[in-house]
Amino acid sequence: MADSLSLEVIDRIACLTITREQVRNALNDETLGRLKASLESLAPPDVAAIVIRGAGLKAFSAGSDIKELASQSLKDRIAHTDLGHALGDVIEQHPCPVIAAIEGYCLGGGLEIALSCDYRIAGARASFGLPEVALGALPSWGGTVRLPRIVGVARARELVLFGRRLSAEEALDWGVINRMVPEGEAFAAARSLAQETFGRTNPDIVSIAKGLLTHGTAVSTRTARHLELLADMSVLASDALDAGARKFTEKKP
Repeated sequence: MADSLSLEVIDRIACLTITREQVRNALNDETLGRLKASLESLAPPDVAAIVIRGAGLKAFSAGSDIKELASQSLKDRIAHTDLGHALGDVIEQHPCPVIAAIEGYCLGGGLEIALSCDYRIAGARASFGLPEVALGALPSWGGTVRLPRIVGVARARELVLFGRRLSAEEALDWGVINRMVPEGEAFAAARSLAQETFGRTNPDIVSIAKGLLTHGTAVSTRTARHLELLADMSVLASDALDAGARKFTEKKP
């Protein structure tokens, strides 16, 4: 994986780094496939949370590898879109929380991958956008679905149709990212957050809560509440609540 992706797991926090810094961490088919395979190999209880980042400070990812796309057949280009969709779904539905640590450019497919994550931390000089329409393409890795759910339809139209580019400060104001830190500190902040939040939590409970949040927004309120009730019944029937209560009461004041 040294050519396009590196994987490191320390204290149950996994870090996936796109290592194509020379092309602003552009996502070719090889990198997309390795990201997907790596994510599928990571699971609780061995892994509590996952951080995704791009190598260096210039880019989280500038999106699809345009040079590769230009040389592909129509069949290969469609397969590339399918692969981007599949990667986003794996991130969104992964049993572990996934945090994007963003520095520099986060554009096109790079932004769409970040939008699939549960939390986004960005350095102060990061920038965000979906330039596909101006280039004669579409943000087709779930961008037209996930972005409106995060920022609202009106602002999503501004980014997708009008090609608006956002600074890190604007992205924070719009809700595209959850937190802004000084340039160069996004990864350290993301890893620290992952360790502090999920280092000792019950991974099964975290996974269930994430699943309810992910799928509950796609169904009616009544159905979502029923799913929530069924999930709660399952948790209450386990020893998770008692274990959590013991941990809480054993904490020193």
